[in-house]
Amino acid sequence: MEQKKSVLVEVQIGKILASVFLIAIGIPLMIGVLLGIPLTSVLSFIGSIAVFQALAAPVGVILDFDPWVVLSIMTVFAFGICLAIWESLQTFALTSDRVSRWIARIEKNMQEHQSLHRYGPVSCILIAWIPGIGLYGTPAIAWILRWDRIPSVIFTVTGFFLASLLIIIIAEGASIIIG
Repeated sequence: MEQKKSVLVEVQIGKILASVFLIAIGIPLMIGVLLGIPLTSVLSFIGSIAVFQALAAPVGVILDFDPWVVLSIMTVFAFGICLAIWESLQTFALTSDRVSRWIARIEKNMQEHQSLHRYGPVSCILIAWIPGIGLYGTPAIAWILRWDRIPSVIFTVTGFFLASLLIIIIAEGASIIIG
């Protein structure tokens, strides 16, 4: 049994690392290379996204990235991070009896609220906008409430994209007014 858990943890860690390094960081770096953007600029922008989430959009504008490049990098980063968070939480459920029992109780309670279970992932669009929850908390909420992974991630990333787009529009508008 311990051998099986160990292999399971290794697979989960592989999924988490792939989500972070191949998707959240790797694809934005490839976008930068393809567009001739210095890697240091892309890496600093990725770091800004990790810290400031949707509020990092003006950093991309300051780095002189095209707004669509900013949105592309931010969206891909969000997708990779959402998958990594989801897989991290799944690892806890698969390896911890306590977490597994807690999730089973939540799942049992969710059976009484089928419409919330069915349409809940759509609310990730709005949850992703809440300060303090945003990109990192939304996948956790969706996972705890046992919403489907793919729709939850897609709607979370959609909410993050829309928030980032709004911030870019505000930043571009401010730069037009000021400059």
